[in-house]
Amino acid sequence: MTTQLNLSEFMQTLTDLTKVRESLALDPALLSLMQHWLSIFAAQPQPIRMQVLSRRQLVSVISTLGSGEVTHAAFDGWVPENYALLLNYMDKGSHQYECLETSSGKLHIFPLQQSIAHKHAILLIQHETLDEEAISLIKQCLEMFHHYASLIIENERDALTGLLNRKTFDHCVSKILLNDYTPEFKFPLHHFLAIFDIDFFKKINDTYGHLIGDEVLILLSRLMQETFREGDLLFRFGGEEFVGVFSCADENDITVLLERFKATLNAHVFPQVGHVSMSVGCSRMALNVLPNTVLERADEALYYAKDHGRNQICFYEELVENGLLSDSTIQGEVELF
Repeated sequence: MTTQLNLSEFMQTLTDLTKVRESLALDPALLSLMQHWLSIFAAQPQPIRMQVLSRRQLVSVISTLGSGEVTHAAFDGWVPENYALLLNYMDKGSHQYECLETSSGKLHIFPLQQSIAHKHAILLIQHETLDEEAISLIKQCLEMFHHYASLIIENERDALTGLLNRKTFDHCVSKILLNDYTPEFKFPLHHFLAIFDIDFFKKINDTYGHLIGDEVLILLSRLMQETFREGDLLFRFGGEEFVGVFSCADENDITVLLERFKATLNAHVFPQVGHVSMSVGCSRMALNVLPNTVLERADEALYYAKDHGRNQICFYEELVENGLLSDSTIQGEVELF
């Protein structure tokens, strides 16, 4: 009867997983699914501890050890001495299951590839008596999960560039605000939104044709992914316009990030086209500023960059402070529902 009850609960968890329609909810769904799976096939007297952990979480938490800073709740209860072991596993680029013998017990590591929020992540399970059959069942469960997650993530991507799409942008921004700016790693953070627009893109299409124009968009998207950091969210809004959402430990880091990309782009040579530049408008995200307002502010800064020489980065707040733009937008409480 107990096994039948657990199996029924597992099937309900599996049904709940299929209700998920966005990848930011996949990690909690996976943990719920695995808890029920293990309760059937690998039960143990004490509670089974598991967590989805990303490489950037590990790096961030390791950097705070001994500093007295608060770490994320995801790391509560994990032994700090194990962080380096887990980071070493990720740095090897392994895509295979491993079991680590540690002072706190056996840690079972299963690689994951299903999130838009982090490229390098693992499912970590602390369990003393997982046998080969249980491990094989976990792998099968993860394979099924990955197939489903791939469908969800594909729906969140722009078909041409592979970047996130506008629909995903709306949800990501709302999630950041709902989380009160305490994302999955070191906090507090400063959040910024930047709009990127290719200079004279119409001229590229008119001169070389739309196929070459599409190639520029694809190559430019890859360059953005390679230049910006793992956790930065990059979106294509359509045409030659892109949006980035950036989380920075120091508010000056956003300038460094955007200037580094500008220098990388200016040095890059695109086949047939040659050099391509972008104008960028950036604005700060804040809890008392509506998402659409942040977009409007970044867009105003972008148009200022376009009207004053292009190939430059303009920050809305700096333009207002220097009297180059008037702050005409309305602030108010964030209402997401």
